[in-house]
Amino acid sequence: MAYPELIFDWCIYRELSDNIWHAQMAGHPKILTYNGPDMTIRKEQRKAAMHYQVDGENYEIPHILSRDEYPFACTVEGGKAWVGHIPGRENSAQGGLIAGFLKRHLIVAGLGERSKFLVKVINHPRGPVTK
Repeated sequence: MAYPELIFDWCIYRELSDNIWHAQMAGHPKILTYNGPDMTIRKEQRKAAMHYQVDGENYEIPHILSRDEYPFACTVEGGKAWVGHIPGRENSAQGGLIAGFLKRHLIVAGLGERSKFLVKVINHPRGPVTK
């Protein structure tokens, strides 16, 4: 099945695109499932994404720039995320890009395959994601 493509252009959003590119190269999924605007779920996923463990102890990832997680918190796959640091303006733009994409493609939560979409980075200087 061909899923709608949410494209991030490295030439426009360098740090955001680079974060997604690195996450996907590390094995995080390219196909995501929209989970809806349930803020309780998103809050829990974001909380999980912003912490790590060492020897059974929980630590919070420090704020350096703006923390950006992939897979996105609004997806089923969010929560065990790759966390990068990007400029706040790019992190803010990301929400609008995702919301506009979901609206354009009529993607809503709970519709199985119709809730899925492909995340793609283009024009990355290291080439396309190979994993």
